[in-house]
Amino acid sequence: MNACMTPSDNAPTAEQKEIVQRPYFHAEEDENGASLQVALPGVRKEDLKLTFHESSLVMEGKRSDGVPENWKTLRDTNPANYYGLNIRLTSSLDGTKTTASFEEGILTLKVPASEEAKPRVIEVK
Repeated sequence: MNACMTPSDNAPTAEQKEIVQRPYFHAEEDENGASLQVALPGVRKEDLKLTFHESSLVMEGKRSDGVPENWKTLRDTNPANYYGLNIRLTSSLDGTKTTASFEEGILTLKVPASEEAKPRVIEVK
């Protein structure tokens, strides 16, 4: 984990009385900002909610319990129906310009560096 993004504890909301699990994720950072890949197996794009408030980027997702009609599950190793992740961003990242994509159960978030945090060339006269 890097210094710009810090996971916080997750607490279920009032309507989520079931188990909330922190998903597996991978974060990288460079001079242009940070990227985060979050594994959300069983979550559909429609059941995913992302919010940014103050310095926190919050991700909530609901797993669908649907199994194809002709399939039989032998066991479910993940009892959680909800995923939750709260990432606190430092001032060097601009959370208001975060972009997100979701493909094959992987949520990818790109958080650009704030203009003040980007390196700049100073001309010597």
